[in-house]
Amino acid sequence: MMKIWLLGTVLWGGVGLPGYGQGRDTAFAVHKLFVQRRHGSDGLLAAAGEMVSSSTVAGAVSGLAVGAAPAAVGLSQANRYSAAREAAILSSYANGWPIPADVRRKLRRKHFHRTKADVLLGR
Repeated sequence: MMKIWLLGTVLWGGVGLPGYGQGRDTAFAVHKLFVQRRHGSDGLLAAAGEMVSSSTVAGAVSGLAVGAAPAAVGLSQANRYSAAREAAILSSYANGWPIPADVRRKLRRKHFHRTKADVLLGR
């Protein structure tokens, strides 16, 4: 009976523990998520600028109204996924603190996979 308990402890004891290199993969996924979302916010801000600048004098009010929504979303997303926040999260993660829940919820399988572009860019 003792041998079975010992074998079960050895086999199942490390199920919840992170594997080799998992921390590096998580840091890579967080970085990839933040870069992706920063690019998205840049696109929203550019689209909002186009909406406002393309409106004529008569349609200036409607151009501002239509361009305000993407601008607000773009600014909030740029703030939430800033490079400073990314650095703070990765620094605290390296010191043993968990990734914040709002960032963990956004991580998907695609963020953990390295693409050809990631390898070429040296990430």
